[in-house]
Amino acid sequence: MTAHMQDEASVHEHRVKMFGLIEKLLSLDLVIPHELSTDIILLSFPSSFDNFVVNFNMNKLEAILEELVNMLENYEATMKKEKSFFLVGTSSGSKKGPKIKEKKRSAPMKKIKPHKKARPSKPNQLQHISFHCNKPGHWRHNCKDYLSQKHSGKG
Repeated sequence: MTAHMQDEASVHEHRVKMFGLIEKLLSLDLVIPHELSTDIILLSFPSSFDNFVVNFNMNKLEAILEELVNMLENYEATMKKEKSFFLVGTSSGSKKGPKIKEKKRSAPMKKIKPHKKARPSKPNQLQHISFHCNKPGHWRHNCKDYLSQKHSGKG
């Protein structure tokens, strides 16, 4: 339970060590549920694998031990790639020390405007009928009778 991966060790080396320990427990007739063995292996990794562990637990991924270790090896490979891309030494210049490599930026994309659809023509205003006075040509909120009642406080 207290076994931890050494900083200089690879996931593959740690897998061999952990599987050996789990097999010793099984040879002692100790029954270990799958979830417990998965948790033991995940907890044995250093803090650099915390993102993987959180993602694994939040997504409630189910994997046999071999699949889990394969996922961890893939994660380790991506971590090594990211480190090798970001730190680049300088060959000349007044500043000393490693430089952080910046991402290349492409030209900004132009926004493509969608084709404007023709608006349907407005219906003839004479077809509108006021619900207040029942006269054609306007709506209630434009009705003179309604507005005069509203301003006088009757409506």
